Amino acid sequence: MTLPPDGTPTGTTRTEARLRAALVARAALLTPHELRPAAPPEGRARGVRRVHGAVLAAVVAVAAAIAVLVLLPADGAPSPAPPARPPAPTRGGPPTPPPASTPTPSPAPATPSVADPSP
Repeated sequence: MTLPPDGTPTGTTRTEARLRAALVARAALLTPHELRPAAPPEGRARGVRRVHGAVLAAVVAVAAAIAVLVLLPADGAPSPAPPARPPAPTRGGPPTPPPASTPTPSPAPATPSVADPSP
């Protein structure tokens, strides 16, 4: 971009040239003394959101502790059953056979029985 002798770029309108001149004049008013670091913030050191977050975390922890105390039984969790063991071997003679099964009665037929009338 080439600049003519008056310092304004070619192809700019009169408004753009005036705005550019105003910005250059304002920038000339700043001195190095005015360009110092900003003052540190004053007031509360902690943000309100950090405090609310800590309070919310504490409330959730208390609610979880209460839920554990209420939902678990007082005597603790039931203990699991011991593992199964094979029966102990018997000392002595040969093993006895299991008792013989007795026959079970069969049910009566579903048809009604007809008896002759008695005199």
